[in-house]
Amino acid sequence: MLEGYFGEINTRESLLARAIVESRAALEAIRSFPSNETSDVLVPIGGGVFIEVSAKPPDKLLVSIGADVMIEETKDGAVSFLEERIKELENAISNLEGQKAELAKRIESNRAIISSILEKQKKTQ
Repeated sequence: MLEGYFGEINTRESLLARAIVESRAALEAIRSFPSNETSDVLVPIGGGVFIEVSAKPPDKLLVSIGADVMIEETKDGAVSFLEERIKELENAISNLEGQKAELAKRIESNRAIISSILEKQKKTQ
């Protein structure tokens, strides 16, 4: 049971790590977008297919805040939002790492107890 929970924590940690990578990529894209000139960008349309389009510098960006809800932000606002999101995700990973360490101790303790019980049973037989 504890080992199953340990695996679940690993899965959550992987999801959070992927979200951090995605958020950092978005942050880098926003920062590198020219602020005063049109630039060519590739837009994914699915199935590994992209469309090349010319895009003017955005005045506003749509930022997902969860549950399929989007808010309109300035470039600076979107950068701040993503930086804060990354901090929150990193904190969540740190918390999970602490839970994993505690869980690993409990698993090892339980294994030692079970081993001790089995050893006692062998001696009594």
